[in-house]
Amino acid sequence: MTADYDGVILGGTVQGREAAALAAREGARVALVEPLGSVDRRIRRQIVLTALASASPGADWHRLQHQVRALEAVAYPHLSLDRLATSGVDVVLEPGQFSPRPQLAVTTLTRRLRSRGYLLAPGTDVTIPDIPGLAEAPYVTLDTLLDLEALPETAIVLGRSGAAIALAQALARLGTHTTLVSRGSTLLPTEDADLSAFIAVLLEAAGVTLRLETQLDAIHHKNDVELLFTDGSAIAAQTLLIATSAHPLLNSLNLGSIGIRPRTTHGITTALPVDDRLATAHSRVFACGPAIGGHWAETIDHQDVAIALRNILYLPWRKLPLRNRPALLHTTPEYARLGLTATQAHRWYGSEARVLQVPFGQLLKAHHGNDVTGFCRWVVRANGQIVGAQICGPGASELIHTLALAIQQGIPLHQLERLPTLPHSLAAILPLMVSTWQQQRWQPGTWRRDWAENWFNWRRSR
Repeated sequence: MTADYDGVILGGTVQGREAAALAAREGARVALVEPLGSVDRRIRRQIVLTALASASPGADWHRLQHQVRALEAVAYPHLSLDRLATSGVDVVLEPGQFSPRPQLAVTTLTRRLRSRGYLLAPGTDVTIPDIPGLAEAPYVTLDTLLDLEALPETAIVLGRSGAAIALAQALARLGTHTTLVSRGSTLLPTEDADLSAFIAVLLEAAGVTLRLETQLDAIHHKNDVELLFTDGSAIAAQTLLIATSAHPLLNSLNLGSIGIRPRTTHGITTALPVDDRLATAHSRVFACGPAIGGHWAETIDHQDVAIALRNILYLPWRKLPLRNRPALLHTTPEYARLGLTATQAHRWYGSEARVLQVPFGQLLKAHHGNDVTGFCRWVVRANGQIVGAQICGPGASELIHTLALAIQQGIPLHQLERLPTLPHSLAAILPLMVSTWQQQRWQPGTWRRDWAENWFNWRRSR
């Protein structure tokens, strides 16, 4: 087969640009097809969430807006379109779709691009719920929140996505009377029940009013936006913020023509099915980035980019451990998670799974920073293998990356403390986690404790 490119990337995300840069660095001929402005929106969302989470209570709204604009101007300079074009990437700033005949290709308004392999890295957008009156009511999303001239006095956040939780807490900390509304009964349905309750307490401590397990009947707008519930109650606020779960932007790619059927729920596209090699239903099409779904929170590693791209460019034998991908919730303090929850681990490994938990209040460094809120929970097998972690506290995003590396390298818990390059925060928590683990292993009634006691009894009798 004669192909114009070694790889064609249908992008719209930072991951798409990363894949293009990596392909060009390795000498491949690659084309990046990207709708104009799509990556800028993705970067802005990331910066807004980070800026709001790090803002101090009562921070100036206009200063926040200026901060976000300044960060947008300097974000990812190595992935700018000019830099990619200079490195040899053929940048096509047009929407593209698959065309199966006469040969598989990606077509845009002006181009037809043929390749041996194709990588899907499209963006996502917030799902607008079908609620009577919503179309006529003014609302904002994460994309437009900071376009408001002033911080709203009252706000309703609709949804229980990671963005919804983070935005509700951030607005309340800035001084907005905030209500979070969701039809779900819990905030984090895939997490352990006590951790979901902990996040709910964090929001309530910031001043957020939670209206969970509710059904909306209609939305009205006069001076304020009013939400009417099926039980006859109603709430109103100056600003309505839609932060429901995001859906991948796949409808315009003509995936059905090449046999790829995205996953849907209630008629809404939710994810792009892939196997552990990140291959789709079509043998020459792979995927990476937010479109493949996963955790409810933002996935903060991009290892899927290199794996999917190299499976396209070389032989497709590389696999991604989808279970062991770190994810981050932009709350204050941060909440990061990895691998199995305690409930999942007990279901998978039975009594062999052990839960270790240490509050950050036991760390001297946390007291120096005047932030003792949070905990460190790890799920460990009897042999010390770490199979999951949930961390809520300062520096959680750093801790979770180190644990992800440990899991990937197969390093057991009792060997982690020997590593010389650990962040100070992790080095402080590790002895406590190891001590908790050893305490469980050596508690009375275990074979180790019984053997040791018999040994000491024998020695004392000599």
